[in-house]
Amino acid sequence: MTRVPVSDQPARDRHQIQTLILAVALLSVVLAAFIVAFTTATWFNRFGFLHFPLGFYLLAQGLLLFIVTVAFWFIRLQERIDLARSENEGLG
Repeated sequence: MTRVPVSDQPARDRHQIQTLILAVALLSVVLAAFIVAFTTATWFNRFGFLHFPLGFYLLAQGLLLFIVTVAFWFIRLQERIDLARSENEGLG
């Protein structure tokens, strides 16, 4: 039987796990958006937006705006996690 070592800093471990879960979840959302955009681009090209095929516009601009939005959302959520840790430990 393997024993798992008990950590001296459980708050740090919770913080690291929450950060890892957040990062993996948001990267999964971005990857799913890429997959959906690439697989449906030819179907979207039937429609136009600003005199461009919609599939082209989605891949050229839409995904970029989506990634920037997800990055800002990640920062906002990460700051909440960091603030909760600092309040719980009396650091801030």
